[in-house]
Amino acid sequence: MGLTDRAKELADVALQKAGELSEVAREKAPGYLDRAADLAVKAADVAATKVDHVTGGRFHDKIEEVTAKVGESLDRPRQTDSPTVVVEPDEPRNASN
Repeated sequence: MGLTDRAKELADVALQKAGELSEVAREKAPGYLDRAADLAVKAADVAATKVDHVTGGRFHDKIEEVTAKVGESLDRPRQTDSPTVVVEPDEPRNASN
């Protein structure tokens, strides 16, 4: 087997493995996204409270407005109908080629 054939075979295996791993990532991603959104909302609330305290409440209305917008953007439903890309390698090459 030549070096080029071996490289093609390794590329096919790598593409197949990448396809498998992308499916695993697609299954786990929504949970991580939801958790990240929850943490981001909490962080925004804490930051808003601190800024409101430091400014003596002078910008309370603006801070509440921005915090609400952050919360709304993080609570948006996520698209679940995105296309799935499946990469299938060419027919397996045998050692005699």
